[in-house]
Amino acid sequence: MSVRQKRIIMEQTINPINEFKKGIDVSHFQGNIDWSRVAASGICYGMAKMSEGATYTDERFVTNFKGMKSQGIAAGGYHYFRALSSSAQQQRDNICARLNDSGFDLTQDRLAIDVEAGGNEGATPDQMADNLYELVNLLKDSLLNGRFPYIYTSPSVWTEKVAWKKYDFSGCPLWIAHWSATEPKVTDTWKDKSWCWWQHSSKGKVEGIVGNVDLDWVKS
Repeated sequence: MSVRQKRIIMEQTINPINEFKKGIDVSHFQGNIDWSRVAASGICYGMAKMSEGATYTDERFVTNFKGMKSQGIAAGGYHYFRALSSSAQQQRDNICARLNDSGFDLTQDRLAIDVEAGGNEGATPDQMADNLYELVNLLKDSLLNGRFPYIYTSPSVWTEKVAWKKYDFSGCPLWIAHWSATEPKVTDTWKDKSWCWWQHSSKGKVEGIVGNVDLDWVKS
């Protein structure tokens, strides 16, 4: 069997092409994106980084978000969670300002909280869970009209860095990061609901984007 044949078999194994839609997530690291070429390549869903902590704004968020929408790509935005440097209220206010800038549709567009270890090295699992739960509910009750934001995380970060047993996070749709796996590992929080987005690669190539980009499979 040739190397090419092996590669095709591997891609067919890990890429459930017939089941899910193609998505990507981007930030300013991808630079200037040609969203018309991205859409033409078959990308149906996109998430763009918009904010982090209390004050940071991704400089490309508004351009990326509007670029997705202009090409018929179902668009969303994500906020990088900081457990210690910013209160839940400060992060909520930062998110709200960014949504206003972009014309975000609170009844339709997806909002995600990015939960990672980076930038949260000093936070205990209890602090991660406490502050995240407060932010989730602030967004649900004061911004999203009762809808829960998505949670982006990896299996290892969620089980090791967040005291998830303290609260019920299962109302938040799961955006799981699990690269190069045949299927993602879903943690106990979502064992009865599974995932909605699966970030399956950080080294994807997509027309209209220079360099690597995160690739996602999307259920809904």
